[in-house]
Amino acid sequence: MAVRILALVGDAYGARGGIARYNRDLFDALAATGVEILVLPRLAATDGAAPPAGVRQQPAKLGRLGFSLAALWAAWRFRPVDIVFCGHAYMAPLAALLARLLGARYWLQAHGAEVWRDRRTVVRRAIEAADQVTAVSRGTRKHLLDWVDLSPERVRVLPNTVDERFAPGPASPALRERLKLGPGPILLAVGRLSAGERYKGHELVFAALPGLRARFPGLVYAIAGEGDDRARLEARASEQAGDASAVRFMGYVPDDDLPDLYRLADLFVMPSSEEGFGIVYLEAAACGLRVIGGAGGGSADAIPIGSVGMIIDPTDQAGLIEAVARMLGQGRVDPAAIEPYRRSHFAETVRLLLARLLAQPRRMRERA
Repeated sequence: MAVRILALVGDAYGARGGIARYNRDLFDALAATGVEILVLPRLAATDGAAPPAGVRQQPAKLGRLGFSLAALWAAWRFRPVDIVFCGHAYMAPLAALLARLLGARYWLQAHGAEVWRDRRTVVRRAIEAADQVTAVSRGTRKHLLDWVDLSPERVRVLPNTVDERFAPGPASPALRERLKLGPGPILLAVGRLSAGERYKGHELVFAALPGLRARFPGLVYAIAGEGDDRARLEARASEQAGDASAVRFMGYVPDDDLPDLYRLADLFVMPSSEEGFGIVYLEAAACGLRVIGGAGGGSADAIPIGSVGMIIDPTDQAGLIEAVARMLGQGRVDPAAIEPYRRSHFAETVRLLLARLLAQPRRMRERA
């Protein structure tokens, strides 16, 4: 019988966002090894994207009680379960309980802010119960090990991957004209505009725009993404940028259109201070863009300094202006710099992690 994995996640197939994409990449790689995966998402999918063969995704169950009951029922029907995978620390107590009830191995994934901020004792204990923890970056791994009592060998780094769609190519003059971005240079940021993610650094860029436009009169800061903080950010841009034409909010951009958007830009700028990793940095670099990120979190793993870009103090406005001027003068990135993050390398690491976990003995199943 194939290895069976019960996966508790926030979202995966059919959903937007970096964590959903990470989960899809991970489950695709696991499915390629012949395992069977039942995915239980807490959030509803926004499109009809279908999982690959070997992966089934249940409808979302909103609310803690509803999700917990649905997970218990699904776990009972999906038996025997070899691995319980937890894609978010919020669900770690439930995942730990299911692993005990099923006698399954327990794999926890850590991304960033969810393990930096949620310091409840029940969550810490549930994380410590994991047989294997994977962290999206060295920064996230360090934060986790500073907080929980885990031996370092149980916590492995499994960074984001970037697929082959993101590659250098010619910029689209038609897209530039449609977006009415002018002569540029064009600074780009891509990401959710959420009140819970104000650490991404948009406002630092707004404040630096008058100084940047003094050097580069046609410079535009283009922001792709939607969220509940967009209206506030638009107001802040009007207050800080000095010229309404200096900032363009483009709203949600479908994944299929992102490569063309990256190729159109001259520099990717998102001085985030708490990014767990930052898949958008990799996507931009894969398309040839140099990138500027912020110190703090795991951004350094996604931005090889020198070959791809720079890490700056996310509170240093003068430093940001100098970094933008310097990066604009360095031309495009050699895509070989991000080769270690391509899917073939990711899939091989996933295969090794799976084999390592399966080599561990199953838990003794708890009696009801």
